[in-house]
Amino acid sequence: MKKVILFFALALATVTGVYAQKQTGGEKNLEVQFAPLGGNPISISGIRFRMFNSATSAIRIGLFIGGTSDKSVVAADDDNDIPELIDTDKTFDVTLRPGYEKHFAGTERLSPYIGGEILFNMHSETSIDEEWNTGDEQVATTTIKDGSTTFGLNVVAGTDYYFASNIYLGAEIGFGFAMTSNKDTVETHDGYPDGDEEPDPVPNGGNSGWGPNYNGTIRLGWLFN
Repeated sequence: MKKVILFFALALATVTGVYAQKQTGGEKNLEVQFAPLGGNPISISGIRFRMFNSATSAIRIGLFIGGTSDKSVVAADDDNDIPELIDTDKTFDVTLRPGYEKHFAGTERLSPYIGGEILFNMHSETSIDEEWNTGDEQVATTTIKDGSTTFGLNVVAGTDYYFASNIYLGAEIGFGFAMTSNKDTVETHDGYPDGDEEPDPVPNGGNSGWGPNYNGTIRLGWLFN
């Protein structure tokens, strides 16, 4: 299937490439980032918006908002009057990447650039476990929450290849610094007998790092006025 998709992409580039046109200034740009060679090729890892002030200058912002919710069910035990119990694990992520690009002449179809961006990410995790409180004959829950906040700076270099008018494929590499602060792990209880003590929040510290990085996705975008 991947070979078929690649064949049609190359065919489209061959047929329409003669009409390829890149930015001239004043356009706006939306692009999606995907991993065509990954295990889940149609997954989108982010959306980016660019606004070209001129043919060689662009302001950009990347955005990702997403989350997961996984539930496992413990079947009811009718013999002991225990209802169905559900354990839930949830995550939520928000990432913002505002930045600036300086484009160079390149060729009629190729638009290389350098630039910089700021990275901001918020990540949260919640685990909710249910169990049967035989003493009070009710469902009791234990909720555990933690997460992290990341801030970073990145210098980038990339290129856009216009295989059709106002439509391009691109790739990008970078060099940057990122610092992550992990939130305390907080555990709360509900539905347990009086006197059930909740543990103190557990600090998780943080980490930082710097060096080259590579965006392992293909960027597909289009220009519009």
